[in-house]
Amino acid sequence: MIRRPFAGRRFARRSALRAAFGALAGLAGAEAVGLVAPFLRVTRVAGLGGPVAAGRIDALLASFAATNDRPIQNRAGRFFLLRAPGGIVAAYAKCTHLGCIVPFSEAEDRFHCPCHHSVYDKHTAVVLDGPAPKPLQLFHVADEGGTVIVDTNPLNVIDRRENRWDPAHLELHV
Repeated sequence: MIRRPFAGRRFARRSALRAAFGALAGLAGAEAVGLVAPFLRVTRVAGLGGPVAAGRIDALLASFAATNDRPIQNRAGRFFLLRAPGGIVAAYAKCTHLGCIVPFSEAEDRFHCPCHHSVYDKHTAVVLDGPAPKPLQLFHVADEGGTVIVDTNPLNVIDRRENRWDPAHLELHV
């Protein structure tokens, strides 16, 4: 019988290599899960999702009258209160083209998106110019004891498909 001096070592080396490969594969899998897991969790955007008290109706109307209907910005809720024909609406300050935040331009007296230059009307938030496919979305508003309450849930917006003002979208008549 011929005896091989390294026969046991060969088997032990294979087992050690398999164990090392398994450990490295497990480590790579754990790293992949660690990198992907934060993206699977839904994060809440601060200032969005709940009701926001936007002010007293009489004070808002006085502000509109004193500033030639200049929109009133609410930074925390990411919306503008607009003096629409027949009432008050809350326009979500997110461009309908690619989602940039749309500021109000006092020099132009209208909303002007800095990303791709969509332009929106200051009373109705309809598109006047640019690549935006539809008007700014509207948040639901309500009158609770003379205070304007805006529902800032971005999943429950009034999404207007046609680029025109429709009085049916008006929820707060003043």
